[in-house]
Amino acid sequence: MNKGCNGWITLAGLLGALGVGVAAWSSHGLPHFLPADQLALGQARAQAANLHLLLHTVALFGIGLWLRQGPNPWAHAAGVLFTLGILGFSGGIYVLRIFLGIHEGALTNAVPAGGFFLIFGWLALAVGGWRQGRG
Repeated sequence: MNKGCNGWITLAGLLGALGVGVAAWSSHGLPHFLPADQLALGQARAQAANLHLLLHTVALFGIGLWLRQGPNPWAHAAGVLFTLGILGFSGGIYVLRIFLGIHEGALTNAVPAGGFFLIFGWLALAVGGWRQGRG
């Protein structure tokens, strides 16, 4: 068994727990944190961040299972890209836009950069599957 697979599965478990916790907080705690006129937008942003966090957490779990078959550098690359994407996209929305209220400036580039990492993660996953299938 490839030792790297356990790290991805562990990370998926931790991020999954974080995603569920943040989803609960955004439903129950966010109304106490944001002014009423910003609540709907804050909850919509939190929902988008949670969707991408949890979706890519499942992908990380799948990478861990895939790597149990043997090493695949493209699968590892996809895992790294997904992790960077989660940090940039979901983390950027949670921290910068919701908690700190920063909507402009260089730091906000973390959100679209995270989106690009997520896209490239899926492309790396596709290349890994294609190359593994070719022998």
